[in-house]
Amino acid sequence: MLTQKLPSYGATAADGGAAAGRATRSMRHRSLLAIAASAAAVCALLLVATSSQQAAGQYEEEEGQRTELMGSWTKPKGIGIDQEPYSAPQNLFMYWGSTVNKRMTGSGEHVRHVFKIGSIAGGEYRDPKFVPSLKGGMFRALSAKCCTSMLFPPMEWDFPVYNANKIIGQNIRAYVANGNSMILTGGLIDLEFINRYFFYGLEPADGNYSPGPFRELPQLMGMSEEQNEVLSHAPKSLPQVGISVTVVKKRSLPSGSTIIYGTPHNAAAFAIKFCMAENPMNDDSTSLPPVKVLPRDCEANANAGRPCSCGYLCYMGYNWGDPYPSRWDKSLQSVQQICSTVPPENSDPRLLKTLQLAPIDTPRTQKGETAKDKFEKAANAPKPSESAEQKEEEVEKKIEEKVEAKAEANLAAQVAGDLRKSVPKRGPAGPPGPRGERGRD
Repeated sequence: MLTQKLPSYGATAADGGAAAGRATRSMRHRSLLAIAASAAAVCALLLVATSSQQAAGQYEEEEGQRTELMGSWTKPKGIGIDQEPYSAPQNLFMYWGSTVNKRMTGSGEHVRHVFKIGSIAGGEYRDPKFVPSLKGGMFRALSAKCCTSMLFPPMEWDFPVYNANKIIGQNIRAYVANGNSMILTGGLIDLEFINRYFFYGLEPADGNYSPGPFRELPQLMGMSEEQNEVLSHAPKSLPQVGISVTVVKKRSLPSGSTIIYGTPHNAAAFAIKFCMAENPMNDDSTSLPPVKVLPRDCEANANAGRPCSCGYLCYMGYNWGDPYPSRWDKSLQSVQQICSTVPPENSDPRLLKTLQLAPIDTPRTQKGETAKDKFEKAANAPKPSESAEQKEEEVEKKIEEKVEAKAEANLAAQVAGDLRKSVPKRGPAGPPGPRGERGRD
């Protein structure tokens, strides 16, 4: 007889209970492992945070001068993205005439972009600081004022040809001599501009090429501490980009020049102190244009009653043909700041009295001021001191002495001319006559 073996339900239940116990224990182990891992992670995070706080505190102690408190957080300096955006100086003007390459990839556009001047309008860049011509009324007004700076992009398309001895050439020299600065960039054409209108003899390097690099001089000779401070933030050396840099022989630089970047024999960037003084041939009846004076002779001219008025004529030999930013951009900004400083010769009170010109930002008259107000102000003005009156008397005496000496010289010349006219002319010599008591008859 066959028998069927039935399954043992009791054994199955026991086995199931054991399996459930094992599962519970494994879950507990897993939870304990997870808790331990999370605790380890928290400890690691706390350790990292503590170490980072310590490192941050140490960094703040070491670099405390480079941080600035901005509300509830600190802003480190020197990264680059946190620097203030550059804006052109208020007294900077730019020549924007027919010589400038104004195309979007031209040198004029690159120089304009360096100083962030102008805004797009009508398909071109326009700005009140653009000077369209050297023979217009705008430049004529600027040449009679002080304390401005004019930047010339490289001259590529044209050359401003004027008579150097006529009014436009005189205005170009007067602009620099009245305490202003003129910065020229480019190459041979810009050097010809300096030689033509300022009567210099600058010579390019042999072969019109120098391989560079052009290193910054450690100190600007003849410059103030403020100008040397500006130079300390400029690039230390500038490269020769192909044949884009035109340098000048050092031996051709005139007296009063300061080299900013150069090599042992050539200069890639320099500043010339250009001075002018009253013409010594002037008198009460003659008024001649001012004459160029070497800076070393300004003291002697001031002692003679003809103080100098000076400005800076600067040059940078790069043509800005490269469409990408370079170290020349930063150096051009630094040179503009160096050259825009008014020379100390222009602080002479006698010179200011002679020029009778106020700075460009200083209004000459107040708004709403009438002629009556001016007369009352002049009447109520304090009288000059005795020392000033004595100085004025001495100047008047010198002028009177010069006039009297000139009048005496003219009178003596006139008398000598009259005597020559009164003496009769002798005829041709005849045969000798008999000698008497009074000599030959």
